[in-house]
Amino acid sequence: MGKSDPIIYTLEQALDKGKCPVCCCLATATTRSLANLLYEFVNDPTTRDHLRASGGFCREHSWALQQMGDPLAHSIIYADLIDGFCVKLQENMKESRSGPAFLAEKEEPCPVCLDEAETEKRYLDGLLKAIHTSAFQEKYRKLGFLCRPHFQAVYSQTRDGKVRSFLTEVQLEELSRLSAELKEFIRKSDYRYAGELPGTERDAWIRAVRSWVGPNDLKTN
Repeated sequence: MGKSDPIIYTLEQALDKGKCPVCCCLATATTRSLANLLYEFVNDPTTRDHLRASGGFCREHSWALQQMGDPLAHSIIYADLIDGFCVKLQENMKESRSGPAFLAEKEEPCPVCLDEAETEKRYLDGLLKAIHTSAFQEKYRKLGFLCRPHFQAVYSQTRDGKVRSFLTEVQLEELSRLSAELKEFIRKSDYRYAGELPGTERDAWIRAVRSWVGPNDLKTN
């Protein structure tokens, strides 16, 4: 199913992870992009220009990149960013000896965020395309579930009533199951039932956060 279309094929494979397939695909693509940057593009002049213009990466992607390691690549990136910022500070001191507040220039968006937004759009488009195929739709009905941001994005992107109904049915089924697990966790937290063994509800609170806002890292497993 979907092998002729790499986007659809990747989404289909991501359904097996039991998480929002768009989040999983996006995490894989972003991780690959960050890895390529570390190992191939830290000395690329165009990449360095983009990083200077954006002031580096956003907080999320800065730490995601840091957790991937490679001290040498990070040293190259940040030596360049810090030197550039020091030059700006020195220029600012010369221009205003009276010492006004430092005014930060408007910087370009984080380059990884820009790439991620484009990738996200491709996978949302791919999901809508895939749902029109019976094989994907059957697998999605069994395993599919979107985090709330991606559900809202894909729902608002289509005007097809049947697709909206299908997405809503699957979403409601999974959310109802998650809600039941949360309530079971709450029940077992009562001292009267503290002796009962934990079940699938033990990590429902973590899954609830992930389903509501998406993952907080680039892990896909």
